Amino acid sequence: MKLLSFSDLHLDHSCKELNRDITREVATYIREVAPDRVIVAGDMAGGAENCIRYIEEIEQLTGIPLSYVPGNHSIWTLNKQEDASWREYERLQAHHSSLIDRPLHLNDEWVLIGDMGWYDYSFKEPHRTREEIVRERNQVWKDSVLARWGMSDEELCQKMLDKFERQLNAAQDKKVIFVNHFIPYRDYVPVSQHWQVWNMIRPFMGTAQLGELLDRYENVRYVIFGHIHRRMGTMEKNGKMVICNPLGYIKEWGTPDFMTEIRQSGTIIDLTNT
Repeated sequence: MKLLSFSDLHLDHSCKELNRDITREVATYIREVAPDRVIVAGDMAGGAENCIRYIEEIEQLTGIPLSYVPGNHSIWTLNKQEDASWREYERLQAHHSSLIDRPLHLNDEWVLIGDMGWYDYSFKEPHRTREEIVRERNQVWKDSVLARWGMSDEELCQKMLDKFERQLNAAQDKKVIFVNHFIPYRDYVPVSQHWQVWNMIRPFMGTAQLGELLDRYENVRYVIFGHIHRRMGTMEKNGKMVICNPLGYIKEWGTPDFMTEIRQSGTIIDLTNT
């Protein structure tokens, strides 16, 4: 079995910036690889409706099923209700592509487990207080305006962690491919000596608790995430193959050529000999 993973495609943003529909180009690359399934670790686009539209278009153009977990952009909404982002999340959950609460048994050996995840400020610098972090979140981070959960970030993060733990406990007889949008390991979010804005947004990158949870399960063989918009490729960590290879925004690409960038940001996982 061959899988192809992506994260942070942000197709709505890239289509607008490039002034063309690049979905067919994504589909062209997928057909070249010819995987059995595509996995996208969040932020296909902004809002549930756009995500679903792109997911369905890619599936129709390729004939290949796609599994999706939301990212923070996926649940953004202009609805002012206190818990409006749950409606976006539930709409994605109801779609056939969703991994939310639906572990996917790929074969007798492998199961794909995934959900959105979230952040709990555990990647903040030790000297910074929660009050400072929340104040800066409201100043620089769009989730403060467009992500509405009716609960704190820490509460949402714990809700996600509890869901992950239940599913991992239920899959201990399988090899696990785990996917969420947010960063589980502290060494993927180092403190910068030169870029203070990065240090301000580090607390919103993920949670160290997730990495600690995953490391308790030897049967978790692959960990896929994005969010950071910095391609770090595939690295072995604590006996797991960890994939962080987001496409990101055009201004972050190394070349002006979309096909070059989409090929560089796709990661093939071959389970045949694993």
